[in-house]
Amino acid sequence: MKVTVAHLYKKLEEVDRDVVELKKLTDRLASDREYSPILKETFLSEMSKLEDQKSEILKLKVSNADSVVKRTSVTEEKTVPTATQVSEPKKPEKPVRKY
Repeated sequence: MKVTVAHLYKKLEEVDRDVVELKKLTDRLASDREYSPILKETFLSEMSKLEDQKSEILKLKVSNADSVVKRTSVTEEKTVPTATQVSEPKKPEKPVRKY
């Protein structure tokens, strides 16, 4: 399966964000509740799983796509795009309000 580096980078950011959120939740648990140890154990287990996913992603080998894909001929590059190849115009971004 081919995945771009950008997708992997986004996944790494997501994993890091989830680990931080779980750490915050763990720190906020009241220690005097009967459910606290179970929740802490669960959060730590999930954090461990996420860290394992992160290490698996970081172990992946990256191949250079330019060396794999052959360049197309000049005549193929000058073809007119069909209706299915033309992308739809992007929606204008909403302005950011600064307060």
